[in-house]
Amino acid sequence: MDKTTEKEEKKPIDWKKEIISWGIIIVIAFALALFITEFVIMKAEIISGSMMPGLKKDDHVIGNRLAYLFSDPERGDVIFFEYPLSYKSKYEIDPELTYCKDESLGDTEKKYHKDSEVYVKRVIGLPGEKVVIKDGLVYINDSTVPLDEPYLKNKPRGDYGPYYVPEDCYFCLGDNRNSSADSREWNNPIDPETNPDRFRFVHKDNIYAKAALKTPPDMHWVEHYRYENEPNK
Repeated sequence: MDKTTEKEEKKPIDWKKEIISWGIIIVIAFALALFITEFVIMKAEIISGSMMPGLKKDDHVIGNRLAYLFSDPERGDVIFFEYPLSYKSKYEIDPELTYCKDESLGDTEKKYHKDSEVYVKRVIGLPGEKVVIKDGLVYINDSTVPLDEPYLKNKPRGDYGPYYVPEDCYFCLGDNRNSSADSREWNNPIDPETNPDRFRFVHKDNIYAKAALKTPPDMHWVEHYRYENEPNK
């Protein structure tokens, strides 16, 4: 081995360059992770049993934020969305609800609650459709045949509707139909007599993501059901 090669091998590490190099890598990795979580995927925790048996309480689910970038939700999709009765949604429609009492600040102080509540439900009614529930069975657009829903946990009960789904909105229900707060119950607490359905439906702009993957330990793809007896629109 010649002296030149030996000197090159023993050349000391430039720690300043190494630190800068690793710093750049960390910044790029952080920016990429932030971009992915803000614009590509979303993680939600199931906080109730309303989507059993497919999704159980305390399950964590990853959603695809880009799913509806060039398409619309379909009947049977499981979606993440902002709870229609959240303070944020009500404020956008009723500006007088900007401020809510915050007990920690005392009665004389008020604070706007900006927290958004994420719900996970299944799309049942599409824009422009009529939805009626008789003896727990769902009928779309006066069809004489109910939707075939094999994913339901128990035989559903109750009569609801008719509901007329507005443009760009969706009628959403839980799979554990007898234990789910959903579009059957959401109504207008501000003006229930003249406009009871004001907060009942999920607007497309308030859909965050399409559920994709249940994370470990019980990892599986989320089922987006497609109905054999799809009603005519």
